[in-house]
Amino acid sequence: MAYTNFMDAFRGEHGNFGKQSWLQASQHYNPQQIKVALQQQAKYNNASLGWRLREQHMQGVAGMGNPDTGYVNPGNPLGMYQGQHGNLGLGQYNKVKAAGFNLADIPDLARQSGMFLPEGAHNQWLEDMGMLHQEEKLEEETWTPAGSDVGTSAMGVKTKTDPKAGKKGSTQDLKRKPLQINKSINV
Repeated sequence: MAYTNFMDAFRGEHGNFGKQSWLQASQHYNPQQIKVALQQQAKYNNASLGWRLREQHMQGVAGMGNPDTGYVNPGNPLGMYQGQHGNLGLGQYNKVKAAGFNLADIPDLARQSGMFLPEGAHNQWLEDMGMLHQEEKLEEETWTPAGSDVGTSAMGVKTKTDPKAGKKGSTQDLKRKPLQINKSINV
């Protein structure tokens, strides 16, 4: 089965892509999305791209980079992950995540690439961010800077503060009534 994307709807009379393909697609998509879709068509379908299209429209628009070499176009950081509909769908989002991009940056990087995260990808991103925050919170609560391995001091172990403790929170600083010892003990 041949590769397909949204640009298939804008093929010319002879089944290839020309200047009119770009002009028609530009009514619905931004230039980065169109260029990447055309690059995908050329790469996966060996589609012909007319010279007017290349010179008058594609030139100067950030493309997808080179997935074969791993080159990422700085003007279109997620271009190589653009999905068939021109955006960063769930499958493509998972590829971006697996490539090691910072989760918090993915929506902004998608916008820089002229895309957005559709509902499925957006919901997964929200879930991933929630799990990330839970992991960070867990690390904050359990991390001990001095280490408290078995057999060592408890320095660095997180404990509840005694509500009767003073400013330093130490046992020497407790604000308790002095213990009175009764001297009249019969033996």
